[in-house]
Amino acid sequence: MLKKHIKRIGVLLITLSLLVSTTYAVSLKKTIDVYYDNIKIFVNDSYVNPKDGTGKTVEPFIYDGTTYLPVRAVAEALGKDVSWDGTTKSVYISDKIIDNIVWLNELYPVNVETKSNLNEWKRLTAGTFKDSLGNISSRSIECSINHSWLATEYRLGRQYIKMSGKFALSFNSKGTKYKATLNIYGDEKLLYSSPEMTGDVLPVNFDVNITDVNKLRFEVYTDIPASEATFVHYGLIDVSLEK
Repeated sequence: MLKKHIKRIGVLLITLSLLVSTTYAVSLKKTIDVYYDNIKIFVNDSYVNPKDGTGKTVEPFIYDGTTYLPVRAVAEALGKDVSWDGTTKSVYISDKIIDNIVWLNELYPVNVETKSNLNEWKRLTAGTFKDSLGNISSRSIECSINHSWLATEYRLGRQYIKMSGKFALSFNSKGTKYKATLNIYGDEKLLYSSPEMTGDVLPVNFDVNITDVNKLRFEVYTDIPASEATFVHYGLIDVSLEK
C-alpha cells in the first residue's frame, strides 16, 4: 500500500475542487498542506483516470479532512459538459447538448408482438430502472416477460447511421435462472445478437450500424415456460440513435 505523502502547495482556493465558491470578488491565495494517498475515482464501478483540459493527469488529494477531486474529470465521467467563467469565477456543469442524437425511449414503436399478452414493452420515466449492478438509468425501456418472447418495431425513415446502448437484467431479476437473447434486425436483416442474458451475466453494450435502415426490430427471446408464474424484467438502457 502506498504511504500518504504530504505536499505544500500554493493554490487559488477558488479553483481547488468540486467545492467551488463565488463568494469572493477576488481570488484568495493561500499556501496549504495537502495529502496524496493514491486516491482512486470510480463512476458506476468504472475507473476514472482524472486529467485536466490538456490531458495531464491530476491526482486527487486530501486537505483538512476533505477529499478534493478535479471537477472536469468527474463531470466528464458523468457525461456532463464543464465550462469556466473567469469573469464571475464560476464553474458550470451541464448536460451535453448533442444535436445529432435521438434517444430510443423518446420514439414510439409502431407495433408490439408477443407470445403472451402479459408481456410488456414500456418506456420508463427517468430514474426508475435499476440494472443488475444497481445503476440507475435516466433513459430506459423495460421488457417484462412472463414467458416466451416479445418483439417491437420502430420506423426510422433511413435517417440514422449508428445505434448504441446496453441490454441488462433489472436489479430485481438479477438472480434469474432463465435465459434471454436480444436480437436486433434492420429491414429483416439480423444486425446484432446479444450473449445469453441470465443471472450471472452483467449488462452488455451493443453498437450497431443502422445506416439506411427503415424498419428497426427488437426481439427478446427467453426460455421462461408458460407454466412458470413469474416475470423477468430486462432493460434497454440509454439507447441512442445517431444521425
